[in-house]
Amino acid sequence: MKIAIFGTVGAGKTTIVNLIAKKYGHQIFAEPIAENPYFDDYYREMKPFAFKMQIYMLTARIQQLTQAQNLSNVIFDRTILDNPVFVKTNHDLETMNNPDFKTYNDFYDHVIIPWISQRQDFDLVIYLKVSTDKAIERIHKRGIKAELQLPKKFWQTLNKNYDKYFKIWKNYFNFVVIDATTDDLNLKMDIIYKSIAEIETKIQNN
Repeated sequence: MKIAIFGTVGAGKTTIVNLIAKKYGHQIFAEPIAENPYFDDYYREMKPFAFKMQIYMLTARIQQLTQAQNLSNVIFDRTILDNPVFVKTNHDLETMNNPDFKTYNDFYDHVIIPWISQRQDFDLVIYLKVSTDKAIERIHKRGIKAELQLPKKFWQTLNKNYDKYFKIWKNYFNFVVIDATTDDLNLKMDIIYKSIAEIETKIQNN
């Protein structure tokens, strides 16, 4: 089974990815941050690096999908479904200009979406829906320097755009929505495991 996690920074993706991988033996495709040459610069000064950052992340995630194509059991920390969320957030906050925004979206709409539609990359997408305040609390708790520099408005806008894109993507992908605001990990995992079991049954019966 191929599983994707969808949700803002601070939603609790990494913990849930690791638990799913441990239980089912899935290979993890983590977010390509360590090798990202734009990460620190982007969080320090978004305007000059927003377009480069998003093109890099899109390319890296396409590479991950290609690598995972012939694997049976994989889980993605983030995917190309998340990319337009960050791009729109940059544009909303005026850290990405109109020409870059249009160029990115034209490429995404005319190249990436047709490419996605021809593939079956995700059997299940797990949307970790979290309040902005809880996400910020977790961001501060884990203390990644680059993330701590950003104002609350960034996280509010990002979270709002996750909701917007969920309403789009849910028409095309099999989603389960998890209340990620709660810190009750057992409750969240019980719902996720049940959803995975249901999908596995459907796959076996097809």
